[in-house]
Amino acid sequence: MNSLFNYEFEAFKSHGQMPSPRGVALQIIQLADQENTTTQQIARLINSDPVLAGRIIKVANLLVHREGRPITSIIEAVTVQGIKSVRQLALGLSLIEDFRAGACTGFDYQKFWAHSVCTGIAAQSIVEKMHVGVADEAFLLGLLSQIGRLALASIFPQEYSQVLAQSGSASSLMELERNAFGFNHNQITALMLSDWGMPKLFQEIALHIEQPETSEFSEGERNWRLLHLFHFSDRLASVCTSKPSERYRLIPQLMLLATRAGVETAALIEVGDRVMHGMTEWGALLNINVPALPPFEEILNAASITSELLGIDALPGSQSVLFKLQILLVDDDRAIRLLYKTLLEKSGHSVTTACNGREALEIVKTNPPQLIISDWIMPELDGIEFCRALRKNPDWHKIYVFIVTAQDSAEKLIEAFEAGANDYLSKPINPRVLAARLRSAQRIIQMQEAQEEDRLQLRQFADELATSNKRLQELALTDALTGLPNRRYAMERLEQEWALASRARRPVCCMMVDIDHFKTVNDTYGHQTGDEALKLVAKSLQQAARKQDVVCRVGGEEFMVICPDSAVKAGFSYAERLRQHVASQTLQAMSKPLRLTVSIGLTDNAGLESPEAMLHQADTRLYAAKAAGRNCTIAGLS
Repeated sequence: MNSLFNYEFEAFKSHGQMPSPRGVALQIIQLADQENTTTQQIARLINSDPVLAGRIIKVANLLVHREGRPITSIIEAVTVQGIKSVRQLALGLSLIEDFRAGACTGFDYQKFWAHSVCTGIAAQSIVEKMHVGVADEAFLLGLLSQIGRLALASIFPQEYSQVLAQSGSASSLMELERNAFGFNHNQITALMLSDWGMPKLFQEIALHIEQPETSEFSEGERNWRLLHLFHFSDRLASVCTSKPSERYRLIPQLMLLATRAGVETAALIEVGDRVMHGMTEWGALLNINVPALPPFEEILNAASITSELLGIDALPGSQSVLFKLQILLVDDDRAIRLLYKTLLEKSGHSVTTACNGREALEIVKTNPPQLIISDWIMPELDGIEFCRALRKNPDWHKIYVFIVTAQDSAEKLIEAFEAGANDYLSKPINPRVLAARLRSAQRIIQMQEAQEEDRLQLRQFADELATSNKRLQELALTDALTGLPNRRYAMERLEQEWALASRARRPVCCMMVDIDHFKTVNDTYGHQTGDEALKLVAKSLQQAARKQDVVCRVGGEEFMVICPDSAVKAGFSYAERLRQHVASQTLQAMSKPLRLTVSIGLTDNAGLESPEAMLHQADTRLYAAKAAGRNCTIAGLS
């Protein structure tokens, strides 16, 4: 607050009676401000007002949780709490006692103090649980966090009653207050705290408690987090002090604030129950009417929490993200799942959720995501064990995994990375940090998928090339007209069979087959009929040959038949069967039946030195068969 505000505030106070401590409470505050004041002096002063002394002892027992013997004396209460805390406590108790009612008809004094006490209890519980501040100081700040409203009701009772009648929300109320009085109640609260010598941080938190986004605190720092915890405490107080119909309308936003502040649902229920229990004790102590409420879990369960009610915006920068992700969100907290599912879906991503690691594994089996955001602490299978199980499957190695944890110690982070996590997110998850980490993950995932696509394309190209090469090889080794292996294949196969037969000392025989008078067929009936004759003979040879025999076309009208495991005597029988089968076939030529015959020269590997020698001998015997009148087999048998 600048000097101009302080000057205007002095003028503001002159309009009427400001809420301020009186009597012994005022003396305590004045004495506590002196440098040399001792605990004994403060205790003696408090003891001069038995009613105040009794309340301070009771409050000390509520604020300071001690095992064993309770606090029973003022000197002990002051010693345990410290002079500063007792000073603030005397201030709060004095204000409650002196301003329990007033002249502002539109101002609900009982609800105001119930809300203030509730805010204090919630702040104390949260700060204590989250280890981010001093619990009793948090209570006192919560108790006085909206004291500016009481100031307006006290100084301008009629005018403020009219302002309250016109307001419909906290923001509209503050605007109406500024227009009517020059200050809103949060500004007045901060100035009053300053006037009472409260710490600068208390003033800043009070100034922005209803609109934390207007503060100048750096996001994520301790003071920023404290402000948001007090804002959450203020909203929790509104839930607890509202009518049932209004209460259930406020629950979704309260759960949204809880998750953003790092307060999980179980912790929220615990804090809510502590607030309800504390309200009963404080109400009896301070003579304040507090509402009777069911267990806090019942309140949460009775509220209908949907993504529409939460009113969540998309992640920062999500409009510029072109690459959308398939995300699996794993958390046992229902509110957190709903919050971040809505946040991610509004940013364009597709999100599936699971309650624990075991359920998540089943989802991954049927529908593997690109990215997983998993909490660390979960029932059945926690985030670390889930991550380890995930990395055991090679098919899931490329899934990008975030581990979400409230523990950011080096040892814990090392454990997470060693389990297979790619990155981590600290609780509470900051939407801006989440957006930045997602963009980093997107780049990596996009690069991996581009590499995988390139790999698949290369594999497809290699498969197509292999198929093409195979086809080309088949074409290079196949006779186009008959479909039989060609001469090149015949020569390679003859060498292979010769080598096998030589190693195993087994026989192999080779037939050279030639169509008789084929030139006459071409000259008389034409080349088309000649082609049909070649195909007929090829088919006949294949039909009559054994399965292990190899039939090839090696020249114009010449064929070769390789017969593994066959000596010349057995080969002669095979050759005759081939010859007779060809002779039994009929070809239609110029509407007349035409019968074809073949001559065969046969030899085996016995006594020969090479496959070339065997081929030469088969050729020689083929010529002998033709010289012998054709349509016969010459095998060199005696």
